[in-house]
Amino acid sequence: MSKCLQFLRPYRLIDLRVFTQAAYDAHLRFYSISRLHEISQNETTCASFRDPEVRERIRGLQLPTSQLYPRINSHNKELTCRTFLEQHNDLVPEQSKNEEETVIRGIVDSLERSKLFFVDLLQDGYRVQGLCNFSRLSGSPVRLDMFKDCYHKLQRGDILSLKGIPHRTRRGELSILLCELPQLLSPCLHHLPTELQDQETRVRKRHVDHLVNPQTADVLRLRAEIIEFMRTFLLREDHIEVQTPILADGAGGAVARPFRTSATEFPERRITLRIAPELWLKRLVVGGFDRVFEIGPSFRNEGLDLSHNPEFTTCEFYRAYADLEKLMDLTETILSGIARHVDITVKRKSINLQLPTIDYSRPFARLDFIQAIEAATGRQLPDLALPEAPEEVIQILQDCSVPLPQDRTLPQLLDRLSSVLLEPQCIKPTFIINYPECLSPLSKSFEHPTRGQRVSARAELFVNCQEVVNTYEEENSPFEQRKKFIEQNKYRGNGESSGIDESYLEALEWGLPPTGGWGCGIDRLCMVMLGANRIGDVLSFGTLRNV
Repeated sequence: MSKCLQFLRPYRLIDLRVFTQAAYDAHLRFYSISRLHEISQNETTCASFRDPEVRERIRGLQLPTSQLYPRINSHNKELTCRTFLEQHNDLVPEQSKNEEETVIRGIVDSLERSKLFFVDLLQDGYRVQGLCNFSRLSGSPVRLDMFKDCYHKLQRGDILSLKGIPHRTRRGELSILLCELPQLLSPCLHHLPTELQDQETRVRKRHVDHLVNPQTADVLRLRAEIIEFMRTFLLREDHIEVQTPILADGAGGAVARPFRTSATEFPERRITLRIAPELWLKRLVVGGFDRVFEIGPSFRNEGLDLSHNPEFTTCEFYRAYADLEKLMDLTETILSGIARHVDITVKRKSINLQLPTIDYSRPFARLDFIQAIEAATGRQLPDLALPEAPEEVIQILQDCSVPLPQDRTLPQLLDRLSSVLLEPQCIKPTFIINYPECLSPLSKSFEHPTRGQRVSARAELFVNCQEVVNTYEEENSPFEQRKKFIEQNKYRGNGESSGIDESYLEALEWGLPPTGGWGCGIDRLCMVMLGANRIGDVLSFGTLRNV
C-alpha cells in the first residue's frame, strides 16, 4: 500500500492476520473522526443558509447533506401513480397482490401518524396512499425506533420512493402497502403551506403555487391538452409541422412594434424578434408545401394587460386552395372539438375546475362588420377609400360618445368602433366578417355585395368578447400586395415595423396558389376555454412582469 494513501485506511498499518485490539482501536478512531467531519460539514452547510427554517430542517434530518439527495436505481416494477391506479383498480376491499411488488415515487401531500403510518403521494396530478405498518416490517432489520424516527422526520413537500404491494383498504382506498421504510429522495427544506392566497407570492414563486393550489397546475395540464388536440387535428388533415425563424432582419406579418437586438456575429445588423410567423409560412407554400402549420412563440414590444403579454404562443396554419368558407368551417370543427375534449378530460381526470358554460354548437353566429356598425350607430359609413373618410368616421365616434384612439388613422378609428360596438355582442362564438380593406393588408379584397365598399376576405372569431381566431384568404398577387404594403405604411405608428418586405414580394413572384391562412392565440384560447381572468393564469410563470 502506498504511503501517501495510508491515511485512508490506518488499520492497514497493523498486521491484521490476527485480530488485535490495536487494530480495532485504530479503525474506531478513523470512523469517529470521519463521522465528526461529516457532522461538522453538515453544520457548516446549515450555517450557509440565511433562512433559519432551512437550517432547522437540515439539522432535524440528522443526515449529512451529501446523503439527502441519493441517486435512484431503475426498478423493473416501477410505476407512475396513474399507472398504479389503473392497473390495480380491480382490487376489492382488504385484498392485496402479494406477488406484485411495486415502486412508486412522488411528492408528499399529506401525512398521518398513528400506529400505522399513512402518506399520500402526488405525481403529475394523481394521488396514491402509502400505508406503512411496523408489524409488516418486523421481518426486516427495521427497529421500532427507526420506524418512529422515519415518520417524524418526513414532512409535506418531501419527495419519496415507496416500495410495497398493491392493497385496497377496508374503506375501499387503493393503496401501496409498504414492505420497506420510505426512501427520502429529496427533502423540502421549507414549510409547505396548505393554503397560499397572497397574490404576490403566487406569481413570484409559481413553483410553490403549483404545489399548493392544484387548480393552477390543472390549468397548465389542460393547456397542454388543447395544444395537443390542435396539433393532432392538423396532422390528421395532412398538414406538416414546421419551425420558422424567430430572429431575422425584419419583422413582418402584422402591424406591431417589434423587439430589437443584435448578434455577436453580425454587430452591424439590426435583428428583430418575429411578431408573427405568417410570411415565412407562406413562403413554404410557395415552395410547394401545400399544408403547413407552426405552434410557437411570437413577440410584440407593446402593452401588458389582463389579456396581452409581450411574449405569446400562436398556432398558424396555411392551406392551399382553401377559401374563407372552408376556413370558417375548419374553425368551427376545431373549436367545438377542443371544447368537447376539455370537458371529457376534466371529467376523466376528476379535475376540480369550473369551466365556463359556452355553447360551441355549430354553426357559429356571424356579424357583417359594415352592416353591424351602421346598425349600431344609426349612421351610414362614408366611402372609406376617400381622403376625407377619417374625419367623417371621427364625427361618427363623437356622435356616439365613443372615445377616440390616440392614433386617429382610419384603421385605428374603425378598430375602435368594432371594439366598442361589435365585440361586446360576441358572447357566444361569433364570426365578424367583411372587414374594411384597410384593416387587412395581407388578405384578398372584394367589393361588399350590398354596401359597395372594398372589404377583405377575412373573418375573426370572438368568444366571450375576446378575439380567438383570425383567418383570411391570402393576397397572392405581388402587385396588389405591394400596393397594400405601401398603404399600410401610411398608418404605422412610431417604432412599429415598417418598410416593404421585398424578399416576400419576390417570393410571391414565383407563384403563391390561392391560399387560406388561419391564426389562433393559444394563450387567449386557453383563457376563454378554461375561464381564466388573466393571461398570466394560463402561462407557466405568469407574464413578463413576473419573470
